[in-house]
This record gives sequence, C-alpha cells and structure tokens, in this order.
Amino acid sequence: MPANIRFVYFDLGNILVAFDRNRANENVADLFGGTAEASDEIMHTGGLQNQLETGLITDEEYAQAIRDAYATVVQPDGHVATGDIMRAISDMFTPIDSMVAVLESLRQASMPIGILSNTCAAHWEWVNNRGWEVLDGHFHAQVVSYEARSMKPDRVIYETAMKLAAECLANHPAPTNNAPLRPEEILFVDDREENIDAARSHGWTAEVCLGGKQAIDVLRRHGLNVPLAATAKENA
Repeated sequence: MPANIRFVYFDLGNILVAFDRNRANENVADLFGGTAEASDEIMHTGGLQNQLETGLITDEEYAQAIRDAYATVVQPDGHVATGDIMRAISDMFTPIDSMVAVLESLRQASMPIGILSNTCAAHWEWVNNRGWEVLDGHFHAQVVSYEARSMKPDRVIYETAMKLAAECLANHPAPTNNAPLRPEEILFVDDREENIDAARSHGWTAEVCLGGKQAIDVLRRHGLNVPLAATAKENA
C-alpha cells in the first residue's frame, strides 16, 4: 500500500520545465567566439556551475571566471558583460505544459506542493519571469539550492525541505489529519537517481521520472487524483 501522502515536492528541471544544457553552452560560446565544448568545459567540468548553484560565488565572480577562462582560449571582441553571460546561461528552458493541469488538480484537492531544485539565482529568476503557467500558481514551499547553500543529493537541502513542509502542515492542518508530518508522507519526484536515493535515505517516498506522463503515472500510483493526460503535448 502506498504511504498516505500529505506533501508533494517537485524537482524543477525536467519535471516542471525542460532544459537544454548544450543550448546554454552555445549561447555563451556565441558571446566569446568560442565553442560549445569550451563553454561546457569551463562552466561544468570544473564545478563552476555547482559553485554558483550552491551560492558559494556571486554572479559577478562566476562571470569573471568565465571571462578569465575564455581569455586563455580565444581573444573576445571586447568586454562581455555579466548580465549578458547570465542571460546566456539561462536561456535554455521551456515549460512542460502537461504539468499545469497536474499542479492545478493537486491544489484543488488541497494537497500542499513545493519545488525542490538545484538551481542558481539567474536560472530561478529567468523561469519565474517568463509568465509560464506551470510556475504561475502557488507553491507552499520553494527550496532552491543557491538559497539553501546545499545541493541535492546533500543532506542539508533535504532537511531544509522537510522543515518547511512540516511547518506548512502545522500552520495549515488538514481537517482529518493534524498529526506531525512524517518523512514517508512526503512524495518527491526528480529526474536523477542519486537525488531520489538521497530522499529515500531520509525516509521520503520518492521516484525517478520525467515531467508529463511519467510524473502523472507516479502520482496516481501513490493515490493522488491527477489527470491521466493533461494535454496532447506531454513532454515526457
């Protein structure tokens, strides 16, 4: 029997919005006259992006690190502004529209929902400023790594998310269940196995999936009444 789910956390990337990392690499390469491969090496291979997403460095420090690294590869035609770099790394997302009806059905059923995501401020601001319906509604908790100073699958970000979910239910108890939130009553969906394994190690109910039909199937298996097919475009 599935656990009695009282709170649902969604990952952001590949669950609510799709992303194309190579597009970001190409965007940065276009700014510097380099290649997508060089951008990927600079931003991701050495862990620079992870530092940004855990709030260990500022946007300016991140951008300067890219400028310095590219200066050893090519000679950029003039100074590349930090704002241009942050827009370049962020312009890689598209909404997964089939999740709109899923989220709305959970809200109508008074199921508290949240976002638990590894992301940086630039990406977070970008997706939230697009006017996409999938991110337009209310989320009871929004736990993002650059604010938590911890990235999945690290322990701290899950502890932060658990605390916020528990506070949400304590402040807005369900009419039929006022008990403290237990870990297994959180359902978490994420596209990465290591993040799901970490959630399970904290006692959560968690499954690997992509947004769209896969996520719908997971939610329904755990007793949540969501649409079988939210839209014709399921992006899964």
